[in-house]
Amino acid sequence: MRSIKSVSKLEEIVSKELWRRGFRFRRNVKDLFGKPDFAIKKYKVVIFIDSCFWHNCPVHGHLPKTNVEYWQIV
Repeated sequence: MRSIKSVSKLEEIVSKELWRRGFRFRRNVKDLFGKPDFAIKKYKVVIFIDSCFWHNCPVHGHLPKTNVEYWQIV
């Protein structure tokens, strides 16, 4: 679980691009269902970013070294 960062590189890239284009947003809004990564209240839009870890990307994803049985996909 140590390798799961609170902000992934992908989230950082999306965040910078949204801000550059003039979209103002909130991050990790706890009072919205699912705790979206970005919420743009003005447009009633939420954005969820799933990183390579959760999709088990063969290039960027990796399994944690502890509790391997739990993290392996059956």
